[in-house]
Amino acid sequence: PKPEGFAVWRHRIDTSRAEPQACVELTRPLGPAKSYADFVLVSPDLGSSPAVSVKGAELCVAGTGLTDRRVTLLKGLPAKGGETLAANADIDFTFGEKPPYVGFAGEGVILPREDADGIGIETVNVSRLQVEVWRVVDRNLVRKSISAPDPTGEGQYPDDYGSDSPDDEGRVVWKGELAVTVQGAGERTTTVFPLGAVLKEMKPGAYVIKVRDGSGGRAIKTGYDDSYDPNPPAQARRWVVFTDMALLAYDGSEALDVVVRSLKTAKVMPGVRVALVARNGEDLAEARSDAQGRVRFDRPLLDGEGAADAKMVMAYGADGDLAVLDLDRAPVDLSKQGVGGRADEASGTSGRSIASAVDGYLYTDRGIYRPGETVHLNALLRDREAKAVKDRKGVIVVRRPSGVEFKRYAFDKAPLGAIATDIALPKSAPRGRWSARLEIDGLDKPAGDISFSVEDFAPQRLAVTAVGQEQIPLKGGETRKIDVTARFLYGAAGAGLQTQGEARLRVDPNPFPQFEGYQWGDQRQPFEEKFLDLGQTVTDGDGRAILALSSEEAGDTPQPLLAVFTASVFEPGGRPVREGLNLKVRTKPVYLGAKIDQGDAPAGGDPTISVDLIAANATGQRVATNGVTYNLIAENWDYDWFQQDGRWQWRRTSRDVVVARGTMNIAAGQ
Repeated sequence: PKPEGFAVWRHRIDTSRAEPQACVELTRPLGPAKSYADFVLVSPDLGSSPAVSVKGAELCVAGTGLTDRRVTLLKGLPAKGGETLAANADIDFTFGEKPPYVGFAGEGVILPREDADGIGIETVNVSRLQVEVWRVVDRNLVRKSISAPDPTGEGQYPDDYGSDSPDDEGRVVWKGELAVTVQGAGERTTTVFPLGAVLKEMKPGAYVIKVRDGSGGRAIKTGYDDSYDPNPPAQARRWVVFTDMALLAYDGSEALDVVVRSLKTAKVMPGVRVALVARNGEDLAEARSDAQGRVRFDRPLLDGEGAADAKMVMAYGADGDLAVLDLDRAPVDLSKQGVGGRADEASGTSGRSIASAVDGYLYTDRGIYRPGETVHLNALLRDREAKAVKDRKGVIVVRRPSGVEFKRYAFDKAPLGAIATDIALPKSAPRGRWSARLEIDGLDKPAGDISFSVEDFAPQRLAVTAVGQEQIPLKGGETRKIDVTARFLYGAAGAGLQTQGEARLRVDPNPFPQFEGYQWGDQRQPFEEKFLDLGQTVTDGDGRAILALSSEEAGDTPQPLLAVFTASVFEPGGRPVREGLNLKVRTKPVYLGAKIDQGDAPAGGDPTISVDLIAANATGQRVATNGVTYNLIAENWDYDWFQQDGRWQWRRTSRDVVVARGTMNIAAGQ
């Protein structure tokens, strides 16, 4: 249970980072700007000041290693709100024996061929590694995903299949064992595997390195075989492109430009053979990089369909060097930095794309017009270099909502790269969505378009407010009067106007914000949303009307509710102007909340589950409640297979078993 006041609540060990952290959660938020290192002691001594960080109500100490430590929070440690710790608090952290771990350092898949010593393999409590190196030839890479899969822990089966597995497209080119120099029990060790030294020859392709724990009796086994292992060792795999070349591509409306550079020197590499490869592995085009290291592939080569669709760019260097660029991967989309506009659906990126040699940007003075009004339309004409287009002929075609052409506005040139035209709408203009399209002579596709609405609209003339003491919950048996006021925008009271109200009762998604993470009421049978008609009335001489909402409409429910209220006041022409507010509905004097906290699971075991129960009144204050009964029920599912009409089918059944039951008293501080 969570203690009262400012105190230590619970603690945990954060092992998600390269170095573990000892974390302590307190009952009040902490101030990130405060110096908490002055209030923390660690024993045995770390030899230096502890590295302390805070997030929310949690304080974490780094640099403890995997050694058992005691962290002492000193009296006077401040909370964000000004409260201080009343006495010293000692928290013991016991790490125990860490399970074996095998993984790779970093997330990259490119290994520089010239200067890299090898690939870093990280291990914990592992003394020997079994290693396999697979090669997937260049043309088989179009069916693979060059990636860095997550490592697999001891006792778990690896997901070594699918597009990131080399098993169906590659072959083993080297296998062996690698000794690990263990620095200490539970310490993370990095061992460098020299990929370049074990390869007898370099051929175009990518490599997959598979490593697994080979310590102790595991080394007796032959390694990666098809035999069943009831307790698989810790293992990992990583794709590696072993190369000195880096590819940088710019995808434009006319072509794909690829630049080849050296990873060692960052200089451009001329004379490199670069191929554009389709999904079926065939070359769509091939070229040599020029003096600037650049190769261009025209847009039609990239617009193939099916097996002829462009999949990868492959660059072939000396001595079997290969660099790969997957065109299916998301590019670095710089156009998303605050730029909007027309987007090419096929590009997968946002921002404005040029559809033709002339790009037209059309805009109007507003988006909606009445019949008989004039639309002021402007068009800006730009070329691919964003320069003004002044000497092209064209026409602006305006169409009715039905698609029938309304009028054409032709022009011979565009002074300063801009066209302005006035579209006079007839009083009989059909209502709906009109469109205007800019067409340039000599271009097949329109340079730009825009749409606007023609409607019988009238501006809003009323201002409506609704007041119903939103900050005070609506309790059981209470009827809340909601004061609705209408006033014309020119200042006069909205007297004698038809007014009606409605509300929707639904479960409050966040009934008590101060108790984050708690669930309230019966989660198995949630309250079904209910629509309430609150009737009609007429505003008085001051423009006021009273609508009433009764909590009895909620019925008998243990869940905190929310009433979404809407008042509609009708203008003299009959159009409604709406205003709403939300009311918290609390029909019960006490609400029970439960918070589930799942702890860390020990190796091969189930996690520890704790349930924190509290009681709160209608205003959200913690209260004491006696005689609370509870039932802990296990839901067991059985799956049965059976054969019917020569086909296998299945059904499932569930059984509820009461694991524990009892009665408890909940104090105001529990």
